[in-house]
Amino acid sequence: MGYAPRQRIVSIEAAAAEAEVVSVADMRLHLRIDASDTSHDGFIADCEASAVNAVEKYTQRLLTKRTVTLSLPGLPFGRCPVELPGGRIASVTSVTIDGEDLADVSATGDAPAVLVPDADWPAVTGEGYPVTIVYEAGYAAGEVPPLLLTAVKLWTEDLFDRPESGSDGISMVLRRAMDLADLYRIRPA
Repeated sequence: MGYAPRQRIVSIEAAAAEAEVVSVADMRLHLRIDASDTSHDGFIADCEASAVNAVEKYTQRLLTKRTVTLSLPGLPFGRCPVELPGGRIASVTSVTIDGEDLADVSATGDAPAVLVPDADWPAVTGEGYPVTIVYEAGYAAGEVPPLLLTAVKLWTEDLFDRPESGSDGISMVLRRAMDLADLYRIRPA
């Protein structure tokens, strides 16, 4: 169990427009729409982007690689790990404490990922959020696990087939998507 204070600020870079998790062509195939029928492509792309967002929120994992900035009011004592939101960590860009860079840290794991110092954490004296951790999190293109890809496809299908708001209950398609995504869900300790 790592240090994860409730008072923290997490800023996640917006996903690049070209960083689709499932292509529109693959979604057309999944939705059984003829490959030559591109009349729904805009709506499919919107549904896929919404589905990716929903799966990311549900699993607490970023499905595309992005920069994350975590601001904390302090640090734990000793070498207690600090939880890093976002799932898989590609690299830690910087750790700044009271305006000073700290280089001797390493990130490990992904459910949740944690940041561990090589020695005890330094004392934090600043006010507000004097600790800033910048890192790259998420899956690289082509590395999203197949079950999460299927969850995105099913969630997109649900949005595509039921675009109206206020529908009653959770559809079987959405239930299957959530069941698959649940296998990758990061739960608080």
